[in-house]
Amino acid sequence: MPSATSRRRVDMPTLVDAVALHTVTDILEQRAADTPDAVVFQVRHPAAPLDSPWRPVTAAFREQVRALAKGLIALGIQPGDHVAIAAPTRYEWTLMDLAVLYAGGVVVPLFDTAPPTQMAAVADVVGIRAAFAGDPALAATLRDVVDARPEALHGPHGSAVYTLDDAPSGDLRALARLGEGISEDRLEQARRARGLDDVATVVFTSGTTGAPKGRRILHRSFVHQVLNVAAAYRGFVHPGGSTVLFLPLAHMLSRAVQMICLHGGMTVAHVADPKAAVPAMGQIRPTFVMVVPRVLERIDTAAADKAEQARLGGLWRRARAAAVRRGRAILGEDGPVDLRTRAALVLYEAVFYRRIRAQLGGQVSHLLCGAAKLDPDLLRLFTGMGLTVFEGYGLTETTAPAVGHREGDVVPGTVGLPLPGMSVRIADDGEVQMRGPGVFAGYTDEAETAAAFDGEWFRTGDLGRLDDAGRLTVTGRIKDVVVTSNGKTINPAAWEWEVELHPAVGHAVVIGDGLAHPTAMILLDREALASWLQRALPDWHVPEAVSSRLRGGAETAGRLKEGAERMLEVTEQRIRESVGAAVEAANAKVPAPERLRSFSVLLPDAAELASLLTPTQKLRRPVLAERIAHLLPKR
Repeated sequence: MPSATSRRRVDMPTLVDAVALHTVTDILEQRAADTPDAVVFQVRHPAAPLDSPWRPVTAAFREQVRALAKGLIALGIQPGDHVAIAAPTRYEWTLMDLAVLYAGGVVVPLFDTAPPTQMAAVADVVGIRAAFAGDPALAATLRDVVDARPEALHGPHGSAVYTLDDAPSGDLRALARLGEGISEDRLEQARRARGLDDVATVVFTSGTTGAPKGRRILHRSFVHQVLNVAAAYRGFVHPGGSTVLFLPLAHMLSRAVQMICLHGGMTVAHVADPKAAVPAMGQIRPTFVMVVPRVLERIDTAAADKAEQARLGGLWRRARAAAVRRGRAILGEDGPVDLRTRAALVLYEAVFYRRIRAQLGGQVSHLLCGAAKLDPDLLRLFTGMGLTVFEGYGLTETTAPAVGHREGDVVPGTVGLPLPGMSVRIADDGEVQMRGPGVFAGYTDEAETAAAFDGEWFRTGDLGRLDDAGRLTVTGRIKDVVVTSNGKTINPAAWEWEVELHPAVGHAVVIGDGLAHPTAMILLDREALASWLQRALPDWHVPEAVSSRLRGGAETAGRLKEGAERMLEVTEQRIRESVGAAVEAANAKVPAPERLRSFSVLLPDAAELASLLTPTQKLRRPVLAERIAHLLPKR
């Protein structure tokens, strides 16, 4: 257990010292030496049909990594050089990630959806010498960005920008052939030229509030997190375990989880399209899965819809309530369930619970949930249906995981205790601050680095509190605080989260800086709205403007405000009344100064919504405020 000097700070001891390894690459070296014939990956081409077979890849893939690293050295990559990777989640992403590290390089992940201007801005900051793209079109974009800069290398065919094509005539095979003259000694010199205190990766994320910033992650931070998370979570990090990764590998969390699995003797399957994740789970049958709250919300909604279609809606509602009740008992919030409920649970298990677990492959024991706040009742629901749910918290700046639930210590509403070696404190203004080996080495901009630290403590920008046991609850973000024109300060996070519990609401955002009276923008979730309308308003004649959005098709004429062609304002009275009830429920749970009366209900089209969200599905407030400025009252 942690040693807590007070409820304003908690320190967790380290379980495994990072000096056990020299760099991140030693994780693969150890896995290949210990279990060379064990399956490490299940591989299928991203474009392959969903029912096509998976190909097992053993730890012997180390030889392919080393061959590609030799190709990078032959290309001219030297220790400390920056190499970019821009592609959806796939096995070849991992190959090149490790190959760059073996060559002594620094990996610069780029989101494959990033605009060329953002890629160019990253290249200007770190000096990208070579790059790898998921497909020829993206490679062409990267060539325009990379080749125009003086630090760019040039390969045998001109550009040092390659695709991740691993076919016999593909770019990766050509790169490996390029390195055939590089000796094992030279490769080892390059690999060993880097140490724990050298930068392994520079991760740029735009986040919700501003332009991309580069985070410099040391080998020490990466190694520390891998070794200590694996040691702390042996309940699901163990040989023979498996997972399906479908969150972007450009995000630090996915890469950290992947390396934890590599170290822990597990098997990983990659899915490029999140919509293909469920079919993949049915084939891979993972033992744990990393998800965002929206995934669990959609599983819950889908179960309700299927039950309604089968005329079992009432039975599902009772089954759901019983699972929540059992979840509370399992988590120690209530006493044991009564005899009558236990008898009903046998029926609910046969009709509902086991079918929901089967959607995840039938072997999942643990769900890891992060990136946004999870409804405590959803955590209780899945716990009651036979799945252990752990919430966690971390940032790119903490090399992803920094705080998390533990086996036997899951408290809904909190995100758990600091991970081994990490310390958390709550500053006088309520900010969550962290220190420890997992904390990054700073931003690429020295001024931003100086502003991000209070001495040795990293300032997360999040607001939170610690309970008596040292568990953290995150309550909002400092930058999301709204200051009205009359000087009133509002922390809207709790209000927004309560409104987002409405089954058709995707995002609730309070807008009020400089306004006398704050207002809220309620963004409906397109998929959830379609399902909710069938249940709640089956007799509503859906206007074509709304219907086309629900179909995901081209926009047609409808009630659109001037200049808001991509953001439809929904004015149907019954929808506004239902959302209004959620607003009133939220108002009842927050202090009087944080209650709102004014709101607009909006339905963005798919392209507009994509432009408003970060890759981890957080809303970009400044972008939204700009897009809906015409809906705001005059200042």
